Amino acid sequence: MKMKALVIALALTPLGSVFAGAVHLTTDFSADFLPGTSAQQIVSAFAVGGQPLLWGFGWEVVPGRLGLGGDYMVSFAQDASTGWWLDWYAPALELAFHPVGANRWVDPFFQVGLGAAGRVHLSGTYGYAVEPELSLALFPFVGAGVNLNLDGLMLGAKGIYTPYRSAIPVTSIPLYQMGDFQVTVTAGVSLGW
Repeated sequence: MKMKALVIALALTPLGSVFAGAVHLTTDFSADFLPGTSAQQIVSAFAVGGQPLLWGFGWEVVPGRLGLGGDYMVSFAQDASTGWWLDWYAPALELAFHPVGANRWVDPFFQVGLGAAGRVHLSGTYGYAVEPELSLALFPFVGAGVNLNLDGLMLGAKGIYTPYRSAIPVTSIPLYQMGDFQVTVTAGVSLGW
């Protein structure tokens, strides 16, 4: 059943790009930063791997200058004493404005949206207590970036600012700690180009 749904979705994606101005499908690499991070520290995180990178995929449908999309990224980390952890970061619903249109060679854009992030303990070393095993955050965000459309291939970068984070209401799940800024590098395809 899952395979059939995947085949149908992949078959309809080019058809959707005919009716929309463009459909962007990307792979994403993102890093989380605290306020006061220098440009050199940002470049170093991607070049040297000074911190774990989040990786995943993104999508956006752009019928004209306004687009609707989302990004979904994860990172796996192993701690010698407690086992494996999964971090995820998902600016899951975003509205984007492309001032010159999404199917131009240089495509600057601005975003606003809602997202979620969290951390969950996947496995552990027996005998050790892991507290807490789950932490979550909900957040609004604003961002800006630029894509380069190279005849249907797309390279891009964007910065996202999260003004505040909120724990899940009416639960005792602790707040996931994350930085105020995220920098994401993307590569993918632009259908309908």
